[in-house]
Amino acid sequence: MTSLTRMLAIIDLFDEGASIWTAEAIAARLGYSLPTGYRYVRELHEAGLLRRAGGGTYILGPRVIELDYRIRVGDPLLIAGQRVMRTLADQTGCDVVMGSLYGERIVTIHQEHGAEGVSASYGRGRRMPLYRGMLSKAILAALPRAQLRKLHQSTGEEAQAGSFAHNWDGLLTETRQIRKAGYSISQGELDPGLTGIAVPLTREDQRLAAALGFVLTHRRFATSDRDRLVELLRGAAADIAGALSPPSRLAATVATSSNRLGPTRAPG
Repeated sequence: MTSLTRMLAIIDLFDEGASIWTAEAIAARLGYSLPTGYRYVRELHEAGLLRRAGGGTYILGPRVIELDYRIRVGDPLLIAGQRVMRTLADQTGCDVVMGSLYGERIVTIHQEHGAEGVSASYGRGRRMPLYRGMLSKAILAALPRAQLRKLHQSTGEEAQAGSFAHNWDGLLTETRQIRKAGYSISQGELDPGLTGIAVPLTREDQRLAAALGFVLTHRRFATSDRDRLVELLRGAAADIAGALSPPSRLAATVATSSNRLGPTRAPG
């Protein structure tokens, strides 16, 4: 593990359950020596990724907010997805969410709220359970077998926590079924009373692994036309994938978009 990796591991400690840390607690939690812990915290503070909160404690710093803004105005997937997702939410009344795989984690990158007014826990910026929830299942089912196997082997502890991926054979069987159906469903896995249905959103030329899904109440799902929901999601996923620029033009497109928006304009 490189020094940079060890340093950035500190950022992962800051979550809803523990948003304030001391340098001493960080060092103890991650198994770093006190001098190393102090040095890493100091460097992260100087970079704006941590901010002093008083009494020797630290919270996430303003650079994180800046980076989030740059992602929202510069991520081609977000730019392509927001309008399509808003249309879906208006058309169905359901919440529409999109998640993507980054290394060994799946993160919700955008959410559009529908008129039904559900309260889904995993909105933008939330790290999803890797083996629970419709977005995660749809993404995993779309991965090449070798990539899925590698991911399962390197996340064994999390895999053991759920029946979906308790062992490799079980995971392979489940993902094959999802791939054959073309969509995944989860009922109450992340939020009691809520159902999720998702389809994969992939672009092999960009190594994109993402998923697009609806979140709705169990009652609404029971009276809905499942095939129609899947059809709407597939059409929207195709529109988003088709709107993404080819890799050779991606950097120029993003640069042009960022220059047009300017550094102080709020994202639309």
